Amino acid sequence: MAMNRRTFSLATAGLGLVASNPAFAGFTLKEKAKPPTLAKPGQADVIVLGAGVSGMQAAWMLEQQGMKVTVLEARAEVGGRIRTLLDQPGYPEMGFNSMGEAYGRGLDAATRAGVEMQEVGSRWRHGAPPLLWINGKPMTRAEWAQFPGNPLPDKFKMLLPAEVVGKAVSDGNRLADWTTWHEPVNAALDVSLHEVLRAQGLSEAAIRLCNDIAPYYGSNAWETSSLMMEYNDGFVKAQIAAGTKSLGVKGGNIHLATGMAKLLKGDVLLGREVVAVTQAGAQVSVHCADGAMFTAGRVVCSLPFSALRNVKMLPALEGLQAQAVGQLGYQPLSMVFVTATAPFWEEDKLAPGMWTDGPLGNVMPQRYGASVEEITGFIVQSRGNLALYWDRMGPDMAKAMVVRQLETLRPAAKGKIAAHSYFSWAGERFNGGDVSYFGPGQVRWVDEMAKPAGRVHFCGEHTAIASRGLEGALESAERVAVEIVTA
Repeated sequence: MAMNRRTFSLATAGLGLVASNPAFAGFTLKEKAKPPTLAKPGQADVIVLGAGVSGMQAAWMLEQQGMKVTVLEARAEVGGRIRTLLDQPGYPEMGFNSMGEAYGRGLDAATRAGVEMQEVGSRWRHGAPPLLWINGKPMTRAEWAQFPGNPLPDKFKMLLPAEVVGKAVSDGNRLADWTTWHEPVNAALDVSLHEVLRAQGLSEAAIRLCNDIAPYYGSNAWETSSLMMEYNDGFVKAQIAAGTKSLGVKGGNIHLATGMAKLLKGDVLLGREVVAVTQAGAQVSVHCADGAMFTAGRVVCSLPFSALRNVKMLPALEGLQAQAVGQLGYQPLSMVFVTATAPFWEEDKLAPGMWTDGPLGNVMPQRYGASVEEITGFIVQSRGNLALYWDRMGPDMAKAMVVRQLETLRPAAKGKIAAHSYFSWAGERFNGGDVSYFGPGQVRWVDEMAKPAGRVHFCGEHTAIASRGLEGALESAERVAVEIVTA
């Protein structure tokens, strides 16, 4: 099992398909690993920090090797970045939204968890395409292309602002092999997204409109690594080549997390905020805010680095790993769920979806009723600095602002809409943002971030190198399980 991180990730890309893929028939970790030394009665072999999908997948895999595992979760529920509003129509998702049909690990986890997957991509694409709202006025794609205020170079004139960065990154992708994105040979490519967009002919005004108003990663193009964006582009293209469906859990994605938790034999302890992890010899102690202490021979830390930086580690982390824990960025993302008592979009005859350059952000209709025609509500989303602006208002003022802006731009909506739920990922204290992202020059951290620190091992989507999102979280869980059973 001696292998580097890249060969592990690529060689085990199908490990989540063990049950269904004949190529892996009869394969188990036990056949490849030396027998683990098991804990004494009443003591865990491994303590897992965090009950997101990565932590629970690692716990399940270790239990399959006969280990006793305890999972500690600071929140009152499992799921990590999965957050479903089960009390709202259509069960809107405020976190993880869907997986591709090539998410082998994710689909395998869903099968084990006993949840039913459904295709949701068609629900996003149904109906009139969203309109672009500039300076409070709606316009179609054709109108935007002819708009005197369109700052885009000619080759991008027909693209809407939300499409430009993805197109520019894809067209200019400098990676001959996207899976090598983190390797030293590509270090010189780790420049800011701003530099790459300028090289593609975008002006400062165009970059602000197409990226900084609603950035995919970060808060502006200066603080985002183009190399990371090119890696993401390669991963997405590989996913699309394998299948174009988008799949979600019927009844809400949170059921994936609760189903995974039910499969675990050991304790999943909620409300256990970890404040310190100390190592002495062959023992690791985990100290919680409520005074509880747990000990084991190994610890798996699936906490995002934005949360880990608030945990005291003894001995302390060092070098690039310590830098990453202290500085890795997490995406500001805030959302409001809005319902309508009447279809105001039929009255004003405008598309229900909206991409705006103002404080309203992006308005996305949710078609999760009995048929795809039924709009069960709207997710209104802000990213980057706009999300932080919303957060400074506070939930109540932000919800009121969203309703006010919608009624101003769409007078037909007046008196027919209500904002129910506000959620900020930047304000979520155990996450500090949505997905992780690298700034320019930070990709050099990647190969150091997930290295074990003594008997503490690290997983989570931020440590994955061959997948993104939920699939990356599960990829990292596989790696950490192999690390422990072969230690």
